[in-house]
Amino acid sequence: MTDEGDRRGFAVLGWLVVFLLVTGLFSRALGLHWVQEVEWPTDLYALGRLERPSPVDVGIVGSSRSHYGLAPTAIDACLARTAGRVTTTVSANRLAASLYASDLVARELFSGERKPRALVVEVAPESLNANHFELDYNVASTAGPSDTFECIGAAVAGPPSLSACARPLVRGVENIAFWLHRPLTEHRHITWMALYAGGGQYCFGLPGCDARNADYDLRHQGRWQTRIDRVLPKVRTERFIDYEIDGGLPARHFVALLDRAKAEGVAVHVVNLPVSEVYQAEVPVEAYAEFLRWVPETTAAHGGAFVDLNVPEWRVRDRYIDPDHLNASGARALSARVCAELAGSVR
Repeated sequence: MTDEGDRRGFAVLGWLVVFLLVTGLFSRALGLHWVQEVEWPTDLYALGRLERPSPVDVGIVGSSRSHYGLAPTAIDACLARTAGRVTTTVSANRLAASLYASDLVARELFSGERKPRALVVEVAPESLNANHFELDYNVASTAGPSDTFECIGAAVAGPPSLSACARPLVRGVENIAFWLHRPLTEHRHITWMALYAGGGQYCFGLPGCDARNADYDLRHQGRWQTRIDRVLPKVRTERFIDYEIDGGLPARHFVALLDRAKAEGVAVHVVNLPVSEVYQAEVPVEAYAEFLRWVPETTAAHGGAFVDLNVPEWRVRDRYIDPDHLNASGARALSARVCAELAGSVR
């Protein structure tokens, strides 16, 4: 009786594993792996499915800092003047993204047949930390089944965790459930931006953009103090714990991104985005120095161009909605500055 019960138990377990794996493969085949619990990164599903009127000129990958600071509509308006034609910029950012997550997004959305003329890659000292504070989340929400073995190999030496590595194998059920529950036609703000403004938080020049920007900044006036109270005290203890750049998944994938772009003829602009003075004061001096040494050298060695915009002139308080995210006026100004860097790559 016990042997029969064991066999039935193993059979049920085996069929469950098969079901999860098949569901995961089905989800990826339909492009549903970006549809998850939060709207971000569900907007990437919108970007992946959206039929663009022209090839992508500029792709943007990064974290919430790029999401707030770089507005595709503002970049396109600027590039249209310098290039003498209509351009298409698409922003595909991830919440708390390390360079590991940014590479996986770029690999899917901005390579091969969908490669842009130029790729803007956000870097920050936190995003390259081998012990990135959200690496488990990055793996669990961004990686695919084909990334599992690499993930397990990295987990032997440190982060990510083995449970995070296993999540992509079984995430298909979640993807399909949320796709059925929240169809793409439900235009929340981030998805609306992906569909009509190339992504990002702020838009300019389209009907309703000014009202959306003003409404968002007004409703989030308390973000500055909230993040000072809740985020800044943990910057050193969470985001820079056991700081190491040259090693781990983020650095490895940063180099892979640069090499892939170079092989495909994509001009890469690696941009260190600005943060406010109060946030920068929490970044360990030694870690930041290592970051400023390693990133420009590595970028140049692999064919990219490094642009450092985290400088005093960009730390003006009234440009920020919180200590490390720009507001609408800051986004407009920064987008114009990045446009100047892109002009030579987009003709």
